Amino acid sequence: MSHPAETWVRPFRLTPMPRLRLACFPHAGGSASFFAAWKERLPADIDLLAMQYPGREDRFNETPLTGMAPLAEGAALALREFADAPLVLFGHSLGAALAYETALQLEHAGLSPHHLFVSALPAPHLQRGGKLHRGDEAALLDDIRRQGGASELLEDADLRALFLPILRADYQVIETYRRARPVALACPVDVLLGDRDEEASSDEAQGWDLAGRQRATLKRFPGGHFYLVGQRAAVIEHLLCRLGHTETLFREIA
Repeated sequence: MSHPAETWVRPFRLTPMPRLRLACFPHAGGSASFFAAWKERLPADIDLLAMQYPGREDRFNETPLTGMAPLAEGAALALREFADAPLVLFGHSLGAALAYETALQLEHAGLSPHHLFVSALPAPHLQRGGKLHRGDEAALLDDIRRQGGASELLEDADLRALFLPILRADYQVIETYRRARPVALACPVDVLLGDRDEEASSDEAQGWDLAGRQRATLKRFPGGHFYLVGQRAAVIEHLLCRLGHTETLFREIA
């Protein structure tokens, strides 16, 4: 049986004595490789980890999970192995909720994260829900096209057939997730949001205030739900500023 850390975590950079470790949680239908290029813009003293959910890329033969609780349990158990340095969690869309739930489990285990960044998602008690995971293929595909995600997978029939079960499972996770009231984390919580994102309003995003013991900081970026694709450099610069990194924030890729 594989070790949880090897199964769940893809270490795009792992050094012996990092100042921080940034663990990234992808969106519905997303995979760890979505964050691979972030390594080129992070300082050398920050490790980069990305979570690999069951059912995708090198975990393709595993059945996708359909509940938030088992996903958070797996992610938290795996990240315990990397908690010898301060852990910073970043999650986008579905990954934002999963990063928060994972942070709660780590805190309960005495391994409170250093910082939580949540992107493009309403607060846990303001989740909109939905029934797309129970609908037909066309409705799911239309929703992905509307958000501007994974368009290359939708054009090939064979890839689409492989992708849809993963997407449906992920939609079930986020459409059935909600807390009556968030549990406040000890660590700071920051919110990132595209200024044209239809999936989370400013009020829904600011609701993350209740997820921490201090008021959440909200930062808007130009773009829609997948603003972070075109704004990658600005997003990473913002993270580094919030984490107190005062040296060169990133280097341009040649």
